[in-house]
Amino acid sequence: MSTRNIHPLKARRDFIRSKRGVLKESTIRCYEFVVRDFVEYVTDEGIENTHDIDGWIVQQWKLKRKDRDEVSPITLHNNVKHLRVFLKWCEASELVEHGLYEKVEVPPVTDEQRRSNDALSPQRAESILKYLEQYEYATRIHAVFSLMWETGCRISAVVALDIDDYDALDSSVTFLNRKETGTPLKNGNESERKVELRENVIEVLNDYISARRVETTDEYNREPLFTTPNGRMWRQRAYKDYVGLSRPCVYDGTCPHDRDQGDCTAANKKKQAYECPSSGTLHAIRHGSITAHLNGDWPVRHVSERCDVSASVLKKTLRRTDDGG
Repeated sequence: MSTRNIHPLKARRDFIRSKRGVLKESTIRCYEFVVRDFVEYVTDEGIENTHDIDGWIVQQWKLKRKDRDEVSPITLHNNVKHLRVFLKWCEASELVEHGLYEKVEVPPVTDEQRRSNDALSPQRAESILKYLEQYEYATRIHAVFSLMWETGCRISAVVALDIDDYDALDSSVTFLNRKETGTPLKNGNESERKVELRENVIEVLNDYISARRVETTDEYNREPLFTTPNGRMWRQRAYKDYVGLSRPCVYDGTCPHDRDQGDCTAANKKKQAYECPSSGTLHAIRHGSITAHLNGDWPVRHVSERCDVSASVLKKTLRRTDDGG
């Protein structure tokens, strides 16, 4: 047992500091939320020294996440995986009992549970689009979501777009790899492609550009398509926008978790939106769009070219769909 007298809050701060510059910001955010939630729980339980954290308190936190917070099996699975990284760091820093990390079991999940969490359904996408059309028409999130659902592209591709990459007359958008000026595409030059857009998406993009887009340039003197008052919209901003939007209480006024929305922090504070068990990820938009294209009888070759995904991956997706997954 460690004899160091370290408060869990300091351990959390030092752990996050150790990850900065090593991991992507999106990964660090996952650790930040999980470790914050765990540290808040243990301090509420009266623990003020990390050496008092043991297997029992970790198990109680897991039960709290599962029962009180009502998270999905895949979310709990991922939460525990992230917590184990923190506990492993604590072990290496001699802040907790040696071997605690190995004692923490990650709850198993089925393939079906993984897939259901990983793809936005067409029904949910339609509900979100209806909400955006009525209440947030032609805002940046409306334009970004519409484009991602239409094209099945990655958020890195959306971030990389300049205003000249969008051609309203040609009803298309062109994704270009510009690594040297800060916006690489996932597969480099092989990800470059021109994608046709439907009329309804063209209308949203046109209205966003004419009425909502902030005219600005980035540090390379490029004119981004999606902007903030500080320049190009980056992944972190898009993530925060979508997490806030993806709560069911926002886009259709319901709560599938039977929570009192008046008392729900996730419902009332956008900064805490990620605490909603139903809040989504940007990747889920891409995965859901690709699946919807395939289920709409698009040829695999066309979806592969449009969405920048290999035919072999698409065929696996089709097999899972055919098997009822």
